[in-house]
Amino acid sequence: MGATELSPDVAIIGGGLAGSALALALSQTPLSVVLIEARDPSQLQQPSFDDRATALANGSKRILDTLGLWDEVGCHAAPITSIHISERGRFGAARIIAAEENVAALGYLLENRVLGAALWQSLSRAERFTAVAPAQVRSLEPGHDTVLVRAETGGREIDIRAKLAVAADGTQSQVRELLGIEALQDDYAQQAVILNCRTEIPHGGRAFERFTTDGPIAFLPLVGDRVATVWTLPQNEAERVMRLDDRAFICELQNAFGYRLGRLTKVGQRSAYPLMRLRSESLVAERTVLIGSAAVNLHPVAGQGFNLALRDVAVLAEVLSDALLESGPQADPGADSVLERYCRWRTRDQQRVAAFTHGLIRFFGHASAPLAISRGLGLMLFDLIPGAKAGLARHTMGLSGRLSRLARGLPLLPRRGASSGR
Repeated sequence: MGATELSPDVAIIGGGLAGSALALALSQTPLSVVLIEARDPSQLQQPSFDDRATALANGSKRILDTLGLWDEVGCHAAPITSIHISERGRFGAARIIAAEENVAALGYLLENRVLGAALWQSLSRAERFTAVAPAQVRSLEPGHDTVLVRAETGGREIDIRAKLAVAADGTQSQVRELLGIEALQDDYAQQAVILNCRTEIPHGGRAFERFTTDGPIAFLPLVGDRVATVWTLPQNEAERVMRLDDRAFICELQNAFGYRLGRLTKVGQRSAYPLMRLRSESLVAERTVLIGSAAVNLHPVAGQGFNLALRDVAVLAEVLSDALLESGPQADPGADSVLERYCRWRTRDQQRVAAFTHGLIRFFGHASAPLAISRGLGLMLFDLIPGAKAGLARHTMGLSGRLSRLARGLPLLPRRGASSGR
């Protein structure tokens, strides 16, 4: 029995937040999309105390709003009204306050499951969209006119011949491996211990980034009087604290973070994952493009990972829409010129954010006394110099540099009558 065949304009491999957001963005164009995902999207469950959350910059909120999602997920998002930056055991601190930057919030915390469920629910209503899930990609073969993606689902094979394949399959990207694209890695020899907790003093929208000799600790506001915590530790220390009972764990986390939110009154389930910076040596290959953590994976300090990925999504959707506007039904979304345009636009932003997060870890990771004093002075000056906080705030809010149409609240196809031949 032969394989089932599909012939979309775009095949997206990976249906996580980045891949499903791209599929939703492209659903606003005439392009047909097939999304291949290893997990079963019907298994999405209701959020719980322990659900992981993502920090959304203001630019990301605008993108989600333009895609028609914010009305649905915004009520589940906790606004960040201020960010307090400090170093344990050192003088000096900096505060970025939303009101001083003339914005309602510096960003938002939203559970991944809430956003994922909203994305898939919206996709279920989209035209020209097909989900192949749960499924496994077996091979990927770029050709002159199409790229052939072979997948297996439910014991049957599917051949997907697309004009463009998009790798949105994460840090350990199978597509990147199949294409033979190398990735540069910086191993931080650290793990991030992730959990949600409850504190004696309500967070009131305040976020905290506290640097220690072991690594940064982030306390981020969640709805329901919860706080999302990311505790960075050397690998052996992370393994040790993961084995502690709740009482001992709370004691050590409290000692590391301090009492700015009073006592920790409850901690949820903990998970840990190794930290590294990954940079793909190429963002594009023949009829293939890498987005999100398949292209760049960051240290979680400053919470830039998904925001960077969502900018990938917005720019790729715009570049493909521009090809439709310029060439009409004959537009080829996998053409070299289209992929080169995407690469030129995204490379600088990716390099800048990767260098920024890497630099923070290296700068605060040195324990020498002279450098520690310099850091304290730097935080004090940063808090006092006019314009310094505004510049960093715009950068971390995703509002600096060249903005995509989606990030400016504009539709992908402002003109009427654009079509693809499908």
